[in-house]
Amino acid sequence: MRYLGSDALREALPPSVARQAIAGAFAAIEAGSLSGPVRTSFGVAEGSSLLMPAVSREHLGLKVLHLRGDNPDRGLPAIVGEFFLYERTSGELLAVLDGVELTGIRTGALAGHATALLAPDGSRIGAVLGAGQQGYYQARALCEAAPLQELRIWNRTPQRAERLAERLRGELQGVTIRIAEDPAAAVAGAHAATLATAALRPLLSCDDVPAEIHLNAMGSYLPEMSELAPDLLAAASQLLVDDVAGALAEAGDLLQAAAAGKVSLGGLKTLAGARLPRRGITVFKSVGAAVFDLAVAEAVLRQ
Repeated sequence: MRYLGSDALREALPPSVARQAIAGAFAAIEAGSLSGPVRTSFGVAEGSSLLMPAVSREHLGLKVLHLRGDNPDRGLPAIVGEFFLYERTSGELLAVLDGVELTGIRTGALAGHATALLAPDGSRIGAVLGAGQQGYYQARALCEAAPLQELRIWNRTPQRAERLAERLRGELQGVTIRIAEDPAAAVAGAHAATLATAALRPLLSCDDVPAEIHLNAMGSYLPEMSELAPDLLAAASQLLVDDVAGALAEAGDLLQAAAAGKVSLGGLKTLAGARLPRRGITVFKSVGAAVFDLAVAEAVLRQ
């Protein structure tokens, strides 16, 4: 049994390799060789925990994450957990991977894959809303998927946006990093943007975004949470998700828009249903699914 920590995962899975693993995962899902149920969530007094299983032709995977809002006061990350990778036939435990790092890489790669498919050709300006644990991975993935020259960062706490910007300036060569004063300023004139927040109320409406832009809504993951307003989702030329069952159970943006009569979720499709040409506003909503963790974990072993 091998243990792979955060440094090993980052070395094995640069954004381009992780994005290829995600593209392969959608193909495997369509072929019926990769599957998993909607994750199980349960609460305790200290926070909530998530159990996320998946199965492929060769492996079983189980991710266990614990969300603890008080952890930063203890000097610990707000999210902790592991991913367990088993050999399918024997059930032998092959590896334990750092669950937080794997989640960050996987979630960034999902947004990167969506951006590569849906962002306008020649995209030069991007934005990341949210400078928490996901912000770093999302920024790297966005800049890998599109030829960005400028990246804007917004966060409710400006100091966190500044810290993320400083980190990225040392890694994203040739990309100008700026701090935006509010969500609308972050996406003004942008071609692609990723939202990775815990917003309870929409951060962007239709009036805030350009006529041609791709949006990745990667944050708010419960029915009562939302990053994008119903009118913005209604204006989308393409509205795609990572996992249909998970989105129908948890994607607050979509569920609230459907309840308001703005969108119909009857024909909801995954990124495998993306179509060309890319026009207007395109939206990718992710709530997370263990099938993608498993695909990325398998890519780690191959590397």
